[in-house]
Amino acid sequence: MLMLATVVAVGLAVYRGLQVGIDPETIYSLAISMFLAGIVGARLFYVIEYWNQEFSPARTGSVLASIYAIANVPKGGLVVYGSVLFGVPAGIWYCRLRGLPILRIGDVIAASMVVGLSLGRLGCFLNGCCFGGVCLNHDFALTFPADSPPYLQHEQFGWRSGVWLEQEPKSDKVRVAYLSPQGPVAAAGLRVGDEVKKINGSTVTSLAKARQDLLAASTAYELETPERVIRWTSNSPPPRSVPIHAAQLYAAIDAALLACVLWFYFPFRRRDGEVFALLLTVHPISRFLIEMIRSDEPKYPLTISQWISIGLFLAGIVLWIVIERPVRQSAPSAAAV
Repeated sequence: MLMLATVVAVGLAVYRGLQVGIDPETIYSLAISMFLAGIVGARLFYVIEYWNQEFSPARTGSVLASIYAIANVPKGGLVVYGSVLFGVPAGIWYCRLRGLPILRIGDVIAASMVVGLSLGRLGCFLNGCCFGGVCLNHDFALTFPADSPPYLQHEQFGWRSGVWLEQEPKSDKVRVAYLSPQGPVAAAGLRVGDEVKKINGSTVTSLAKARQDLLAASTAYELETPERVIRWTSNSPPPRSVPIHAAQLYAAIDAALLACVLWFYFPFRRRDGEVFALLLTVHPISRFLIEMIRSDEPKYPLTISQWISIGLFLAGIVLWIVIERPVRQSAPSAAAV
């Protein structure tokens, strides 16, 4: 999907470049510079963000194993904003080196960038990364298979039991929010909405503790509710994850729609840079909102991508101010008068 995104994006940029007199070879060379820098940046950001979880020698077992894990890009793990923060400066450097109009080039490639993003997000969906948070009240929520990134995260919260627990809003009560439709837990008599008082004899004092108690159990489970005690044995974990938001598809649709807006706005631009400025001001808003339903990134209280979104939005505002400034005309000379 990454390769398909690159081919389609470059093809669209070449087509648009021809309309404004830019040689296709210029677009090809620019694309190579931005692509290589973008891949490095996207992978670097991912490694930094998930160092403790995936890449540290303590996690992999050795320094060589960490190096291999970092280089194993086909396994997945690219941060879109990392590619932007490395790829765009590389493109600016190339334009300055070749004496090309930076703002005009930016307008030419703006739609291509989000077309590539849209196709890339489909790759995220197929890989299971960049996933959304748990979504139990909508029919369009999706489940992912065992060993996928969402499933592995849910396992850390005791999902191997087939029980998904949540805390009641504005209360310290922990209740059953979802049960695996395939497995012995539902047949044992546990129901969605049941309050959980004890797990394997341990009193539930918080959601975190309840999930840890489920995680600590191996195959035998005992949950005590105010009305009854439910016991079951499970030798096989649920085959699918808890239902989650299809955040990757949301992002793919969002990017595709923005690409259409940028593409059709291009003929109506009054000055070079307007299309790229529109990209910088619109995309960070939707990205900021989509991040709110993703659960694969830690929040401090915002995710790294949300902080970058704020920065890019402000950069877009500055770019609008710069390109929309009225052009000063020099005063006529005395001789001309």
